Order: sequence, then structure tokens, then C-alpha cells
Amino acid sequence: MRDLGISEGAPNSGAVAHFDQLGWSTARINRWSSWIFLLAWNVLALAVIALIPYWKFGVPVWRLPPSKFLPGVALCGAFVASAVVAGWLHRECGRRGLLLTAMSTMAIYGMVFLGLNVFKNDFSRGVTLSVFVLALILNLAPRLLPASWPLRTLALGALMFILVVNQSTAHLASELAARFTPAHSSALIRSSYYNLRLDTHQGPGSAVHGGSLGRIGDRYLLVTGDGHLFLFGPNFSSNGRNFSRLPYRVPLNGDAFAAAAGRPWETFPGERAGIEQSGGDERLNPENFRTYGLLLQEIGTKARIFVSHAYWHWRRACFVERVSMLEGDRAAIFRGAPGLEWRTLYETSPCLPVHGKDRRHGLPFVGYFGGGRMQMMDPQTILLSVGDFGFDGLASVDALAQDRSTSYGKTVAINIADGHAETFTIGHRNPEGLFIDNAGNIWSTEHGPAGGDKLNRLIRGANYGWPYATFGTDYGSFTWPLNKPESSWGAYREPLFAWVPSIGVSNLLVVERGLFPRWRGDLLIGSLKAKTLFRAHVRNDHVLYFESIYIGSRIRDLIEGQDGRILLWTDDSTLISIVPNTGGTAEALFAEKCGGCHQSTEMSGNRIGPNLAGVFGRGVASLSGYPDYSPALRHMGGVWTASRLDAFLKAPAVVCPGTNMDMNGVPDDKERSALIAYIRTL
Repeated sequence: MRDLGISEGAPNSGAVAHFDQLGWSTARINRWSSWIFLLAWNVLALAVIALIPYWKFGVPVWRLPPSKFLPGVALCGAFVASAVVAGWLHRECGRRGLLLTAMSTMAIYGMVFLGLNVFKNDFSRGVTLSVFVLALILNLAPRLLPASWPLRTLALGALMFILVVNQSTAHLASELAARFTPAHSSALIRSSYYNLRLDTHQGPGSAVHGGSLGRIGDRYLLVTGDGHLFLFGPNFSSNGRNFSRLPYRVPLNGDAFAAAAGRPWETFPGERAGIEQSGGDERLNPENFRTYGLLLQEIGTKARIFVSHAYWHWRRACFVERVSMLEGDRAAIFRGAPGLEWRTLYETSPCLPVHGKDRRHGLPFVGYFGGGRMQMMDPQTILLSVGDFGFDGLASVDALAQDRSTSYGKTVAINIADGHAETFTIGHRNPEGLFIDNAGNIWSTEHGPAGGDKLNRLIRGANYGWPYATFGTDYGSFTWPLNKPESSWGAYREPLFAWVPSIGVSNLLVVERGLFPRWRGDLLIGSLKAKTLFRAHVRNDHVLYFESIYIGSRIRDLIEGQDGRILLWTDDSTLISIVPNTGGTAEALFAEKCGGCHQSTEMSGNRIGPNLAGVFGRGVASLSGYPDYSPALRHMGGVWTASRLDAFLKAPAVVCPGTNMDMNGVPDDKERSALIAYIRTL
């Protein structure tokens, strides 16, 4: 055992006598038992390390999405390599052995860190650091343990216990975090024309991302990604937990699709709600099987609820996009009265297979290419946007968006009375935004590939070019292979605007009510990837300018409320209300003086300057995760108090020469006092 840097212990005399009869010496017994212990230790240790991502993403390494799976495997592989080196160093005893083991572990993980940095991977730094620290401890622990089998057994039992309780404790931690997450929080941000108050309310959860909002009577309706309907009232700003669940679940058969996929019907926290490349893995993706859009129509006291959603025909192993309709008395719907049933109004064709030569290669089901937004063209006609589900002529045999015999890559006009549908426009990839304004203009937003998200104005009969005309490129490439020469795009209608790179565009609306008079007539466009609300000032079919309003969450849907407020539904299952700030002087002062560079809530991260939430009593230049403090501020020391903030806000460059804070200060004593009182509450 000295060969392993561990002091020898006396084995059981009976066992020794038995092995002596077999010609085994005590030293040989000790050596083999130590190797068996190390093997068991490292196998269990690797399993523990592979479960570390559970605390961040909700899944172990082997269930991470592709973009996070490879970094996770690299971190686990680094442990295997460092454990092998540690075993090879077993003859080095004492401090030298500990030092060499620690240095080799750090060197191996250092190479992995370098690789993650070179390839600009966004894997969680917290998970990465946790894996490294744990690997270092687990590699050193066997050298520090006495060669006592009771202690070794206890150590192995401790690792086994961690494995058993890891998942349950992670779930418990998640539940506790959700329990203590405030149901409502507020923030103030500055835009070009308004100081905006953002009230964020925790909404009902969903098994999968998605969902949509609508107005009904004097209330609002929410459909979640997994098909549940929730009603909430206009006074939700005073109560974040007033979502009433209605008993009319959308006939979305996600469980049947998940059974065919052999995976749970849920979006794990570590998975992006967007494109994930999977190499040669042709698995089905239940996390993308969801609702797409919600449309509400009121006729007197009656109400119609339309929901577009994916639907799985399990006997034929193919999928379609459906529009399901629920009709009844509005008051009865509000009460959740029994007896109301959904009926299928429309279903796309053909049914898209997930097996065989006509399937989409790569990922057979890319449900996030569904489009699915709806608007009323007239009291008897719905306009529905339908994506091409990735059947674009590259991953599939045919480019369905240009095939007039199919429903995909189109907008279609559906007659409510009989479900008859006619093609309205063609040549779309994933038109996830749709809005018809009071003047009858039809606006649409559409996802491109890597670049080429578009803002369109739809004209009946027009061809918008996909997949033969795009400003985007294939993923990992510099071209889109099916693009025709731009000089030949005359047959296709050009977008009003295209984003390069893509913003992950979602739904849009035209501001038509009076709460934001300087925004009236402008487009508000949500985004997923950019987590930003874009205001587009459009005149005569020209986008004159965009204003970016950073929200910090993936915006799935947006509507204008009865009173003109803007409501956002996010992939965080939060409802965000945006109104012009008419609150206290201190909030307006913060937005005016500080909001351009600093956030006021922990949920929103940092801007150019550090987040000021909790700054009172915090050490100067001490916020973890903010690397851009000036050297001058780092050398100030101490903590932020009212008197210190007062002096700093009055003249930052005088109190801290060399500070990066680019403002002359707030000379007015009353304004500084109001600001400090407000900052104290953050």
C-alpha cells in the first residue's frame, strides 16, 4: 500500500491465511485490493461528475442537447484522463504525490478550458468550475484516506449516496427556488420616447416551450405550449398569481408522440427552444411538439377559441399541423362550464412522415418550424401561417414551400364554416409572426436559416422565395446551397427588412391604442434569440428605423392589452406587462440618470455598468460576474453606504479619479437623495 501513497493496514488474518494457501503474499493482496478500491472509487466518481449538470440544466450529461453534450463529455473525459494519470503516479508518495496529482489534474482541465474558449462554447461556467473542483478533490481523496477498509467502505458509500440522492435533491432545490421566486417583480428601463415600467409576473408552467396570448371580453386568455388554457383578468398588475385554469385542454397528443419517440414530452432546462443540430442522430424531438398560435373571435355573447398545434397520426407515423376550435357562450367558458368540446377545423396536407425516403433527414421532426399564427381576415375567414417543418429541399427530397399541392411553407385562408382552405401566399420557411392592422395591411415575420430573418408585408398570391431566395446561409457554411442568383429574384417578393445575423424573430403587432401615442402605427416585433423587443417605424413600405428595447427573456408572443399596455409571454413562463412609467420621481430619476447603463433587478443581469440590485452594503467593485470595473474603483475598497453613494453620485470623477463611469454627476441634493432612497430598495 505504500506504493499507492497510503499507509498499510493489517488485513483480516483469516483472509490472509486463505490467500497464503493460494500463494498470495500480504503485499500482493494489499496491492490488488487497493486497485479494486481505486477502480470502484473512480467509476462512482465519474458517475457523480456526470450528474453535476443536473443542478444547472435539470438533466445529466448524457441527456444534454447536442450543443451542451460535447462540452459535458469533454469535462467527464478530462476526469477519466486525470484519474488515469493519478493512478500512474501511485508510486509517488507523500506531498510530492499530492502535488503531482493536483498539477496533472489542473493541466488536463486547463486544456479542456482552452478548447471551450477557442470554440467559443457557451457551456455553463458554474458547471465547468464545479466539475473541475470536484475532479481535483476526487483525485486527491484516495491519497488522503487511510488504508482502512471500514473508512474506504464509508467513502464508497458516501459516493453511492450522492448518486442516489442527486436527482431528488436537484428536484427539491428547483422546487425551493420556484417557491421563493417572487410572483411579481418590477423594473424600469428607458426607451427613446418613454421611461418604461416592466412588471414581470410568474405564469403557469408548461412541459414544453411555446404558448400564445389573446384578448377575450374584458379578460385575457393564455394557451401554454402543452395545451392548457388559463384565464386572467385586467388587474393582474396587483396580483401575479391570478391565472385560472380552464378545463378545456387543447387536443394536442404530445404523449402519443413522446411514446413514439421513446423520450419524455418535456423541454429540459438545458435545452434551447430552437435549432439543435444532432449530426447523424435521427431521433424524434418531443420537446418541439407543442401549440403554435391562439386566436379569439367574439360574436355577441358567443366566443370561438382557435388553437393551432402539432398533431401525431400514430398509425401512419406522420404528423400535421391542426387548427382546433372550441365554441360556446363566453360567460360559460369563463366559468369552465362542462360540455364544450373541441373540433378539428383544419389540418395540413400531406401528413409528413418520420420514416422512409420521404422523411426529413437529420431531425425528422422540427416542430419549431410550424409557424401557426392566426388572424381574422373577415368574420368567416382565418389566415393561418404554416412553416415548412424543415422540408426545404436540402434535408428532404422536395422543397414543400414551392410545391403548391401542399400546405407547408404557405399562408392559407380558412373558411370557418366548412374548413375549406385556399393558399394565400407561398415561399415561407417559418412565418412565426402574423398581424392584420386596422387598415388591412398583413404583416408577417419569418425565420431565416443562419441569418435572413424577415419582415414581410403579405400580398395575396405572392411568392416570398424560400428556399430559392434568402439572405441567410446554411448552418456552419457561408452560403445557402439552393439560393438562385440575386439577379433572378424578380419573381419573388422582397422583404421589407432582413436581419443578418438572425434575431430569432417571433410574433409582432401594430400599436393601435392610445397608451403609447408616439408609438402608434409602429410595429413591435418580439425575438427569441436576441431577447429584445424591436420597434419598427414603417412608412410607405419602408422601415425608417428600428429601436431595440432589451427585455432579457425569449419573447414567444405579444399582444396589445385592452388599455394599450404591451403584454409579452416568454419562454421563462413569465408574463411581462409594459406601460409608460408614471410612478414616483425616484423611479423616473433612476431610469433617466442610471437606467442607460445599470439594471435594477437581479433577473436582468448587467449592462455596460454592473447591476445595482443589492448594492447597499455590498463591497465596492465586488459584484461577481461583472469583469469591467476600472482599476481605480477596484482600489477604493470598503462598502457602499448612503453617504458614500451620495458623494460618488455628486462627482464620480472627484471621488474616484480614473473611474469608467461616464457622467458628470447629479448636483441637485434632492435628486440625489431620491435616487439613493430608491437604490436602497433594490
